[in-house]
Amino acid sequence: MNSYIKQWLEIIENMNNDNTYKLAWGRAIIELCFETNQLDKQVTFTFQHIAKKMIKYYWNQTYFFHLDQSPNKKKIPILVQNVNLLIDLYESIQRTHVPVWFDKAETILKHEKQYRKIINDSAKTLKNDVSWRFKLANKKEYDLYYLDKNCMFISFTKQQVLSLKEYSFVLSQLINFKWAQLLEKFNHSPRIASKVKGISDNTIKRSSLTKYKNILLKSNNYQAIDFYTGKVLQENDISVDHVIPWSFMYSDDIWNLVLTSKSNNSSKSNIIPSQGVIESLKERNARLVKLINDSKYKDELLLAIENDYVDKFYLAMKI
Repeated sequence: MNSYIKQWLEIIENMNNDNTYKLAWGRAIIELCFETNQLDKQVTFTFQHIAKKMIKYYWNQTYFFHLDQSPNKKKIPILVQNVNLLIDLYESIQRTHVPVWFDKAETILKHEKQYRKIINDSAKTLKNDVSWRFKLANKKEYDLYYLDKNCMFISFTKQQVLSLKEYSFVLSQLINFKWAQLLEKFNHSPRIASKVKGISDNTIKRSSLTKYKNILLKSNNYQAIDFYTGKVLQENDISVDHVIPWSFMYSDDIWNLVLTSKSNNSSKSNIIPSQGVIESLKERNARLVKLINDSKYKDELLLAIENDYVDKFYLAMKI
């Protein structure tokens, strides 16, 4: 391992963080170097290039998982504020609240004047708050790249880019680990490491819940009853829903799934359920575990009941 990569490892391991800017900045640089085919004597990336990468990370973490990126919920980092503005813009254009990947949303947003302004504003934030701070650790400044704050770009030698390409996987994994560690201090959400890892490779996919329908029907003797309203559902209006929102759980667990109408499922979004709904869910689980024979789902329900998963995850979500 060469001395340049050792400097990167020292920076990542010893950086001081009061939010996730530095980690996002470092990850963006590594990705840009890995993706570039520009191998001139000097390889340059503008702050706008880096800002767009960072906006992508925060978009995916915010839109899918609602993860806080700093400890103070009343003082949201500027880039995250900008992401929220972009999400609002996208939803107003598309008239939908269904989360999408930034790559897909950008094909629509890039034509908007507000989008270009937000990217430029984010680049200025990186100039003032991140670009120079990233190189500082252990009471010294590391020579990771050439920084031109006036022209708003950073540049690397050809050899530095080649080194970052070679060690991109190791450095990215370390940044992901450090990012997950930091987010665990700001959030009580489960599976944070998976949520951090997935922000670039488009692996966040919600599986079809249809396979759970017949199992859930057993809780009411195969009659389709809306869990929330108690009304009988028509066959073409049955939807499987997460009581504790998927954006928090990032998994499909039988103990957290119920039947409801399609309209109720689509309007419910990421609303935190009431205590009454949680009590009803625990009663439903106690009833369902006695009625099913499938060993996999029975074991899942028993494990959830014995370990009070409903209460534990509900409390974690509310904190």
